[in-house]
Amino acid sequence: MTIDELMELQEAGSRARVLGLKSCENPYLAPARMPTGDSSALADWLARHDAWKFGWETEDASRDGSISDYFRELITTKRRPQRPDRLIGASIDNDPN
Repeated sequence: MTIDELMELQEAGSRARVLGLKSCENPYLAPARMPTGDSSALADWLARHDAWKFGWETEDASRDGSISDYFRELITTKRRPQRPDRLIGASIDNDPN
């Protein structure tokens, strides 16, 4: 995935939040987009899923005034910030830390 593709996916996630979609409506959770095959397909899918979700979460944090807390948590921890009060439905987080 190129940096341009990464940025487009983040923008798509942000737009989805602006339009009122939930985090669980990430298009990469659709069965047709789930990876099959080797580990490189899984890695590519996960990167795309996470880029879209990052855009969605960033927009969500900016809407409730917690954007600085969101980025502070990203910087100071190895884990992606969890926002259970904002997310509805299942979330995929393969980060073992």
